[in-house]
Amino acid sequence: MNWQPFRGNAPENMTIFSASFPDVSDQWPMKDDTIREINAIDQALKADTRLMSPLLEYEEGGLPILVPRHRYSEQAYRNRPALEAWRTRLVPTALALFVLQNPLEERLPEGTKMDSDSRQWFIHANDAIGIRSRARVLGALVGKYIHNNIESDWVSLACGAAIPVLEALRIARLNGQNVHLSLVDKDPVALRWAETMAAQDGLTVDEQLTLLRRDLVHTLVRNEDLLLELGEHQADLVDALGIFEYFNDTDAAVFLQRALRLVKPGGAVIVSNMLTSSPQIDFALRCIGWEHIFPRSLQQLQDIHLAAGVPVENVTVIVPKDGVYAVMEVRT
Repeated sequence: MNWQPFRGNAPENMTIFSASFPDVSDQWPMKDDTIREINAIDQALKADTRLMSPLLEYEEGGLPILVPRHRYSEQAYRNRPALEAWRTRLVPTALALFVLQNPLEERLPEGTKMDSDSRQWFIHANDAIGIRSRARVLGALVGKYIHNNIESDWVSLACGAAIPVLEALRIARLNGQNVHLSLVDKDPVALRWAETMAAQDGLTVDEQLTLLRRDLVHTLVRNEDLLLELGEHQADLVDALGIFEYFNDTDAAVFLQRALRLVKPGGAVIVSNMLTSSPQIDFALRCIGWEHIFPRSLQQLQDIHLAAGVPVENVTVIVPKDGVYAVMEVRT
């Protein structure tokens, strides 16, 4: 890990760093060719904002069919059966991220065999690299919240398959930390997948793991039910790497306020948000067709945490070198 001061277009009073991590894309074959192809599509889309993301239509039996609405999406999905299966069957579920986090798997979670052309994009697309690097940021930050020989409680909100937090938990356990992890997600398939992944690390439900099928909009943003269920000021660390950009600004501020109420004094909430300056944002949103999100500038992220009542001195922002996501460490 290489942690360096960073400014970019950040507000003057923001504490912000860049970070560098090794990635599978660094030495994988055909990197330059793949990046050139993706960048060309991204630039073409930036030049024509009328070009829209592909649609999903459904056959009589309920099977989804991808319908590109411009030639760049047609180009993207041509001869990439695993990419098309991923888009039609896994996006926007949490298991879609599993493929980006583990692009060397031989099959997608729903069984489709990985083909070499699809794998190149899952490895080298900038957004895929960003998904992996934001997880590495979480892993780098957890050292502050590891207290050897003391039991800790962690909460992962909108955990999905829980790959980033489970990787962070491995670091904590290697340092002798006994952690109880609560995984919260509305998707039962993702929770079952997360339970399986946790079991491979020797974690069992009830003893070290709690699984909660909850919709955060209804239980944390619109109401405080999850606060009552988990208890205020009980967690040392709360991560929400994959949900912040799905809330509008008002809901994001409420979410952050209430997530912080889960945390003990001296703990932190760690969230991420795709940046408006993400290098291949048009490719991700209007060619591949990821679902609607709120990409934000660093100033917008600061505006949200200030609206949530969090002073600037309580926030550190990390932007990995790929430039896709900003990760905010928000301390109590």
